[in-house]
Amino acid sequence: MKRRATLVAVLLLNSAAALAETIAVTDSFFVPSLDSVKKLIVLLPSGYDASKRYPSLYLLHGLTGSFVDWTTRTSISKYVADLPLIVVMPDADDSWYVNSVTDPRGRYEDYIAIDLLRFIQQKYSVDTARQAIAGLSMGGYGSLLVAMKHPNKFRFAGSLSGVLAMPGDVEEYKKKPSFSWVLPSLEKAYGEKRSTFPPGDDLFTVYKEAEPGTLPYIYMAVGIQDGLESILLRNRALADSLRAAGAWYEYREVPGRHDWKFWDREIQPVLKRIREVLKF
Repeated sequence: MKRRATLVAVLLLNSAAALAETIAVTDSFFVPSLDSVKKLIVLLPSGYDASKRYPSLYLLHGLTGSFVDWTTRTSISKYVADLPLIVVMPDADDSWYVNSVTDPRGRYEDYIAIDLLRFIQQKYSVDTARQAIAGLSMGGYGSLLVAMKHPNKFRFAGSLSGVLAMPGDVEEYKKKPSFSWVLPSLEKAYGEKRSTFPPGDDLFTVYKEAEPGTLPYIYMAVGIQDGLESILLRNRALADSLRAAGAWYEYREVPGRHDWKFWDREIQPVLKRIREVLKF
């Protein structure tokens, strides 16, 4: 009898786990900062209740990517299935998540930090005191930049394989014809023939300008076998700077390349740390 009761309990638990599924919503809205309509995917937790307030994660894609990448190329929906968390995945083109110096209709930092947050807060039941942002590659840079420049809006900022100093690495890209496709996006975002960041877009100076104690928890992970040596070196350099400044951060170098296998694996410890920081 006892064994039967145990078996029933296990079956019930397994059934409950199977029923726990996120609700994927494809949405869109007009973005004033871009003067255009942008699409996004919102993952709502199982049993979503509009009368409750949920923590949220804004998850950014990489260069040549789109808002569908995280749901089609990773198991993010499965990883958050049992979490009371809203995940927002916006489309941001090849923008580097900055306010373009060449295109007045390309204010992508404002799009993420202002327009997107406002839209989500008005339409979905989010807790504005528990917001996180993270991304891969270009999106890793974007998540850190947006969070450091708007520290009152995010309590956690995560970067996976973040490309953290792209204008300064242009010469490295020029030496590798297979990476020449990166250059047009850099010129549109930062201007032609630029070898340094415009004021306000350099992570190595932005964090210094933040008021002491205001920065969110910063999480950085990079693959030791990343294809571009500069990515690993820049991540190390930023981690050293954050440590010297006494920032609240975590830096991990782990086996892996600049690919979806790495990002699918490493988003899982990101989610774990977000739960601890946002307390849910």
